[in-house]
Amino acid sequence: MNTNSDKVGFDHKLKYFLKYAEMMPGVIIIHQLKPFTPCFMTSNGLELLGITSVALKDIGVDYHKRFFNNEDMEDYLLKFNQLIERNDTDETFTFFQQVKLKESQEWLWHLASTRIFYRDNNGIPSHVITVALPVNQMRHIPNKAERILKESEFYKKNLENFFGLGKREKEILKLVAQGKSSPEIAEECFISVGTVNTHRKVIKQKLNIKNNYEFTEYAQAFDLI
Repeated sequence: MNTNSDKVGFDHKLKYFLKYAEMMPGVIIIHQLKPFTPCFMTSNGLELLGITSVALKDIGVDYHKRFFNNEDMEDYLLKFNQLIERNDTDETFTFFQQVKLKESQEWLWHLASTRIFYRDNNGIPSHVITVALPVNQMRHIPNKAERILKESEFYKKNLENFFGLGKREKEILKLVAQGKSSPEIAEECFISVGTVNTHRKVIKQKLNIKNNYEFTEYAQAFDLI
């Protein structure tokens, strides 16, 4: 909070919101941005984590390290920062996250949506609100979330190699991933079959690809198909 009037304004909005927070589906969390710490959570969330509201505030900046899988936070933080920079109170950012609840050794998937909750007197976002819903009991969704996480990890791991491809090589990669043969690719690209095979060989070397499935894996990860 920059000023006392900012604090008064936030407290007033929070007090109004608290009348309805416990009636809303999912877990509701409000974070202040500087430093990024939780300042409110509905009772169902506190129960799931096995802490009190006082303990939640005492945890402070270590909150995310303690309860969340930080390995998948990089993409989240990028999009989160973009949300804050755009400063659009009508915009919502939705994402999957893994949470470790009380007495649990496993990560449990949640679907969460975040938006700006309060802006200070200068119009700068100071707090965000998030609603999180457990998805482990929803059929197929946890598997889909796991697949999204694996694709994200593959993307980050292989980004530098992919950027080493030329425009034509990316085109050949896409066509191979679509299941097209070298003669078919040669006809479509107006090049010889020998040139296509040379491109395929170079692509395999640059990306360390061993089979056609891995062509498809790269093409899907980098939105070529």
